[in-house]
Amino acid sequence: MKKRTWIISALMYAMVFAACFGVLHVLDRITRPADRPAAATETMESNAPSAEETRHVPERETEGIKPEETETQSTENMDPLHRESGYTSWKKRLEGAWSQSPAEEPYTPPKIILATDLHYQSAACQDDGEAFQTFVAESDGKVIQYLPELLEAFIDQVIAENPSALVLSGDISMNGEEISHQELSYRLHRVQDAGIPVLVIPGNHDINNTNASYYFGEEKTPAAPVTPEEFYDLYRQYGYDQALSRDQSSLSYVYELDEKNWLLMLDSSQYEPKNLVEGRIKDETLEWARQELEKAREQGIFVLPIAHHNLLSQSRMYTTQCVMENNTEVIDLLQEYELPLFLSGHLHVQRIRKHKDEPSVPDEAYGIQEIVTDALSIPPCQYGLLAWKEDGSLEYATRMVDVSAWAERTGSENPDLLDFEGWSHRYLRDLIIAQIRKQVKNLGETAESSMASVYAGVYIDYYAGRKIDAGEVRSTNGYQWWLRNLPDSPLLRELNAMMEDADRDNNYSLLPGV
Repeated sequence: MKKRTWIISALMYAMVFAACFGVLHVLDRITRPADRPAAATETMESNAPSAEETRHVPERETEGIKPEETETQSTENMDPLHRESGYTSWKKRLEGAWSQSPAEEPYTPPKIILATDLHYQSAACQDDGEAFQTFVAESDGKVIQYLPELLEAFIDQVIAENPSALVLSGDISMNGEEISHQELSYRLHRVQDAGIPVLVIPGNHDINNTNASYYFGEEKTPAAPVTPEEFYDLYRQYGYDQALSRDQSSLSYVYELDEKNWLLMLDSSQYEPKNLVEGRIKDETLEWARQELEKAREQGIFVLPIAHHNLLSQSRMYTTQCVMENNTEVIDLLQEYELPLFLSGHLHVQRIRKHKDEPSVPDEAYGIQEIVTDALSIPPCQYGLLAWKEDGSLEYATRMVDVSAWAERTGSENPDLLDFEGWSHRYLRDLIIAQIRKQVKNLGETAESSMASVYAGVYIDYYAGRKIDAGEVRSTNGYQWWLRNLPDSPLLRELNAMMEDADRDNNYSLLPGV
């Protein structure tokens, strides 16, 4: 009797519970906003993969399923709970991910920072002694004593600018010292850690350089240089191992900047069996480059060639050892594929020039243009920023490294660094004046000082790529002293050559519709 009463009570409780659950379900369907899923759906969908997660579901997961089984089932005959289930919602999203391609993001044109002739030298190569001071005094104006600080300030600026890539186009070391290469490679990690690819090619200073030296006390002593294999090992993470294609006969490679643009990084340096100042691109490399340019043409890819040595004769002052020995062959190849622009360094002078086969060719006619970026290591310590624009044009402009801001930000108390722009200008001016004074003698203090001063002023503006008012310079007392005392001097010829070259500003270029 008790057992029968217990069974009847249990059945009654079950009926009450079922009735309550039905009422609650109806109320939930009535009161829930249209855009709010059921609790069961929320739970199941939160555990289901997103469309992004399921976009690459392997095809093998659908093997063995009949076509009719993969079609979306009609929900007309489904009960409400099944129709609203998380499984059904997730299944629809999965099918949508298979049938719909993701929305394409708008294309953002790339930009690169180009720096050349860093001539980085580790502080461990010298002790500020007599040998080092002599090395500085005989240099062409590199801020040798502050190269590590300059590099750190430059890296900070690159990271803040956030380009598509940082390109270092040769002479990245002072004279190829192994310790300088090792330290530079280590410091460049900071750029790539910030998500910015670094792309490197060698210059004539970087490999098998017998001038690699240490400067301690009164002695200049040989330092270990790097071989081509060691250069690759040190910098393989900076372009080589990420290359779309590599030339087997040199340290040249193709880098895919994005889906529309390639960088043709050309090794123009000669270091086998020994290092040479002059540049040349090997015949094998030119053949490899032709094959890569043909691939690019077939795919509609824009190619930007970059090398250390110069493509065109850019300077009346520096007429030897700058232009590649086989530049005519290189020009013919690049113009065959109608490339509009070539980037280089080596000259240490900011220059922009367009190639013309004949002087009578009109300016608007096609001809490859070369931009030579001046040495980062020489005041005004600037680099180039090249930006692809929405209208298809290419815009190039130079920018100075703001070492003073870096020094203040890092808490430096060095007055030279805190006023680096002023200090570096005075340093370069005083250095050139001192060098000219050693060659111009026995003319009296007034004449010698005035002549050296006018030469230094022209030299500084010329290296920086600024326009020089030749008429104004020739009207100065210093120039008149040159004419009066040394009319046939090689230094006066250099002075005139620099002014003739600097008839316009070379710090900006806009190439329309490339």
